[in-house]
Amino acid sequence: MRNIIKPFVLFAFITATSQAGTVFAVECKAKSGNNRVSLIELYTSEGCSSCPPADEWLSRLSEDSSVNNKIVPLSLHVDYWNYIGWRDPYSGPQYTQRQREIARRNNLNTMYTPQVVLNGQDFRTWHRQNITKTLDELNDRPALADLELSWQSDNASQTVNAVVTANLTKAAGSPGNEVLFLAVYENDIQSRVNAGENDGRVLKHDHVVREMYAMPFKDKTSVTQGVKLTLKPDWNRANLGIGIFVQDRNSGEILQALASNLSCDS
Repeated sequence: MRNIIKPFVLFAFITATSQAGTVFAVECKAKSGNNRVSLIELYTSEGCSSCPPADEWLSRLSEDSSVNNKIVPLSLHVDYWNYIGWRDPYSGPQYTQRQREIARRNNLNTMYTPQVVLNGQDFRTWHRQNITKTLDELNDRPALADLELSWQSDNASQTVNAVVTANLTKAAGSPGNEVLFLAVYENDIQSRVNAGENDGRVLKHDHVVREMYAMPFKDKTSVTQGVKLTLKPDWNRANLGIGIFVQDRNSGEILQALASNLSCDS
């Protein structure tokens, strides 16, 4: 499993017992730092023949020790390639809609895959630019939101109870358009494609978004929200992670981002 190490305090402990014996319910906590962590979104599809190189690029980037504490990478599979003959099992209309919003904010005439979006901005030079310097410069900026994430789960349960808190800093200015997002993602996915442009290929993916939730600030300077996550049978629990970020819905700017493996002791 790919282990993303972020600049936050993390700990775990036993929290519950039962009559039958000890239940190892682990509570995990994560907190963002003072510097800005960048959100990298990859819009991709298993039905797109030019997408596998971008999937591989995102995986390599997340393993790069020089930047992996400065980014939260997410891979969002769109559904508009499904008509070709292969239904991408990780695709969803909600990710297509999010990409549509990005196209509108960036004044793009069309939606395309693979598309890399860096902090809400179309980033077309991802495949020919050394992104390390760009991420260093972005990480030097102060965070405009403070994030905290805690969650509790045990191996016997298919649910995870999470609590997310986001506070805007004074530098963020007047609140109004901010939204707190939570994404459940999965690493180390392997898929054999039997139709479409990638017919016969075995594709590998990391940071694939399985679920995403939005929590508007509603003109407030802070949000605290409990989220009950239901883990589906086809998800590999050992490879799951949780990412949260605050975004200005008008400009697309990412004020701060944070991520951790679901198994916080790994």
